[in-house]
Amino acid sequence: MRFLIWSIGLWLVAPTLLGGEQPGHWPQFRGPNGSGVALHSDMPVVFGPKTNAIWRTDLPLGHSSPCVWDQKIFLTGIDDGKLETLCLDRADGKIVWRRSVAPERIDPGSRNGSAANSTPATDGQRVYVYFGSFGLLCYDFAGNELWRKPLPIPITQHGASTSPILVDDFLILACDQDIGAYLLAVNRRTGETSWRVERAGFRRGFSTPMLWQEGDRKQLIVVGTLRVVAYQPKNGAELWRVLGLPNEMCSTPVAGGGLLFVAGWTHGSGVSRMPLFESLLEAGDQNMDAKLTRAEAPAGPARQHFLYIDADKDGFIDRGEYDALAEIFNKSQNALLAIRPGGQGDVTATHVAWKQTRGLPYVPSPLYYRDRLYLVKNGGIASCFNASNGAALYQEERLGALGDYYSSPVAANGKICVGSQQGVIVVFTAGDTLNVLARNDLGESIMATPAIVDNKLYVRTERHLYAFGE
Repeated sequence: MRFLIWSIGLWLVAPTLLGGEQPGHWPQFRGPNGSGVALHSDMPVVFGPKTNAIWRTDLPLGHSSPCVWDQKIFLTGIDDGKLETLCLDRADGKIVWRRSVAPERIDPGSRNGSAANSTPATDGQRVYVYFGSFGLLCYDFAGNELWRKPLPIPITQHGASTSPILVDDFLILACDQDIGAYLLAVNRRTGETSWRVERAGFRRGFSTPMLWQEGDRKQLIVVGTLRVVAYQPKNGAELWRVLGLPNEMCSTPVAGGGLLFVAGWTHGSGVSRMPLFESLLEAGDQNMDAKLTRAEAPAGPARQHFLYIDADKDGFIDRGEYDALAEIFNKSQNALLAIRPGGQGDVTATHVAWKQTRGLPYVPSPLYYRDRLYLVKNGGIASCFNASNGAALYQEERLGALGDYYSSPVAANGKICVGSQQGVIVVFTAGDTLNVLARNDLGESIMATPAIVDNKLYVRTERHLYAFGE
């Protein structure tokens, strides 16, 4: 029996889809259209290091989520400067093999990140991994390297967090960065480039692409700066786009009930806050070169967002960089959008079914489950909407576990769970009212999304992988 899992790493949800297969051929967890639901499984309610723990395995540092196929679990990590891919036995958690590569340098990323944020993908024969500090790698299930494709380190101070996905014969990777963003498709058997599309106007982003299949039509959905775009999977041609999102996207879309759901939030979005560049030069340009160093940048947005504005990371802000980002900031909108399929070109005015602006997550992706849409935001704040019309069933109610949230909610058998960065996994019932069943403190930071298979919950903490079951 086979299991295909995809889950969130530090910033994103990473779908792993096997082209040519149809949903229902295996007990799904993350299947096509992205809902994080175990359709034929249950999960424990109460668990912890000494309660309902089947096994625990020590891991290197990393934030990738469990990728499960049959009796194997794949993860990534970083140990002593080496980027590792690990294969674990699902029965007892023992490490079957681990393979490493040594990059020329490690991308430092953000204070919350690691060099192993991205979740692996698998097609049942090979496992595919992405490291921002190295590029793409492919191994067979015995741990033999089949191919590698080195890629430049993404230009963003937060590091790489998108994950590769499989669509038909392609391995797809979105590389949104502060300069030179692109969408890449490689042959999954050889690693050779099949097509590449430049994403002009997109800046840093941490979301993972998603395959949305409505009938016979496949659409590759990629969210990013200010908008969501649908591409033709076979060649990367743009199909349609919808505007109305923030300047920086972390969460990944999901779909259900004939709609696509995209949620995005960034601090200060929608507030015009960028002064004119001339006023900054007058106040700080000491050597009169029409550029600003960080030391020259006056206190305020220019200094606060210096590393963001400095697109090419040369240590200076020039007029072009500043004006481009000021325009993006002024167009930024925090929103949850429900989008109808179809259309061509800009369908913002015609295909947005409904919109919400409260309860929005920064990193966690939405969860579509039993005709409802669930959101979890920082502070442990949950919201639930009628997925068909956007009516709030409950909004911004407390889960009782404080802190930031990087893990996304997942569901099984009428229950939902989500983990806080502080290490508390909250289990609550799916339904029109919020009913918390348990708060389980694992005592370690949680950045990855759990996986649910065979009535067991697999949770990656900062230094361990747990298997929980009643």
